[in-house]
Amino acid sequence: MAELALFCEDRGHELFSRAITNRLADEAGLAVDIRVISASRGKGMAISQLKGWQRSFERGLAVGKPDLLVVVIDGNCTGFQAKHREIEQLIQTSVFPSYVIGCPDPHVERWCFADAEAFEQVVGSAPPPDPGKCERGAYKKLLRDSIASSGQVVLTDVMEVAPDIVRAAELYRASKAQPSLGAFVNDLRKRLSTLSST
Repeated sequence: MAELALFCEDRGHELFSRAITNRLADEAGLAVDIRVISASRGKGMAISQLKGWQRSFERGLAVGKPDLLVVVIDGNCTGFQAKHREIEQLIQTSVFPSYVIGCPDPHVERWCFADAEAFEQVVGSAPPPDPGKCERGAYKKLLRDSIASSGQVVLTDVMEVAPDIVRAAELYRASKAQPSLGAFVNDLRKRLSTLSST
């Protein structure tokens, strides 16, 4: 059983990240225990908690270091590569030598649209054209409107469809459509494969 620690912005990021991690771990033949350390109150809180958690390990105040650290923070309008570099600079590799960073570009809801066929299979309608915007809430609104137009009801969060989309997705196709997702999938797959072989 490999232990993973997840830091992300909110429940939507957690739903997507947990689903993709479980899927790739299953493919690698690896049982995982995902501990969500931060998944609420946005990017600032996730980063603040990540810094504090690392300090706890550095000072010997925390035990039970995970086998893999997973951090998922939106690229927003900076682009996923720039955001990836920004987050990577915060990670103390002496504490967490094995880590994966995901930076949805610009927001995690866009990853739900990456495989149009999977989206239609789960939601019941074709995804809308991608507006290519980075404005706050644009993809969340698109996702909400798409779910509503298909007659489904959102019970808690629009991202509640994410696990089903992840299970149905053809990851090669989704990764080509959304390079930020492809980078995350490739890095996560490599790390989980390494853990599986050890």
